[in-house]
Amino acid sequence: MGNFGFKHLTGLLWLGVLIATLLVVLLQLKKKKGYGRTYDIKVIAFAAAFIWAWEIVKTIVIFNSPLYGGEGLYTAYMLPFHICSMGLYAYWIIGTRPGKLADFITPFGFSTMILVTLLILTIPDSSGILGGVPNWSFVPDNILPFQSFLYHGTLVFVPLYMVLSGYYRPRLKDTGKAAATLAFTAVVAVILNKLLKVTDFMTLEYGNGNPFQPILQQSYLLYLLILGSIAVGGTALILGLGELLTKPKNRA
Repeated sequence: MGNFGFKHLTGLLWLGVLIATLLVVLLQLKKKKGYGRTYDIKVIAFAAAFIWAWEIVKTIVIFNSPLYGGEGLYTAYMLPFHICSMGLYAYWIIGTRPGKLADFITPFGFSTMILVTLLILTIPDSSGILGGVPNWSFVPDNILPFQSFLYHGTLVFVPLYMVLSGYYRPRLKDTGKAAATLAFTAVVAVILNKLLKVTDFMTLEYGNGNPFQPILQQSYLLYLLILGSIAVGGTALILGLGELLTKPKNRA
């Protein structure tokens, strides 16, 4: 279920240092200059633009590579409708369209996205984010691994920034909003799966490292219920822990 070798561990190390450094610099600047919510929204918007740029890079690389269905082709399963792709849309809305919709999907952008991303970074074989090069040398074959780590790292950075900056205060009762957003994206993904017939958007039906695939062979509905329960349960756990950890700050 995972490749816990040198590349994975060193990748997590440099990614963690990068995220921590960005958080310290941006939060210190916010505090020193007395910036407010507008500053936070701009940070999220920049993060959204950053991952969209990497999505474009990934598309160009895949389109010109013979390893993904043939050179000059873009296979359907690479379309940005996987669960980790939802950050492309959620953070773009939060960062560029503040309002009721952005406020509604923020709990999803915080809890569900960090839950899924941490799982992907912990079990890299599940998404193939390490590539075939055994180290982090700057070679063309490492473009997609760098893209994956920086992309998923941003999906960790944004939720942490939202909480540490005070932009969002996690609340357990926001589980309903996060679950509703997740359900909407899941319905869209399942429809696309059936229409394209070659994908596993969000449902991970053909994904490597999925321990629940035997259940899929027995009952598709039970399989979806299990995945949904894990996602909603994990989301509630993160929101509950976030609320607990931010309570002292709320009293200050």
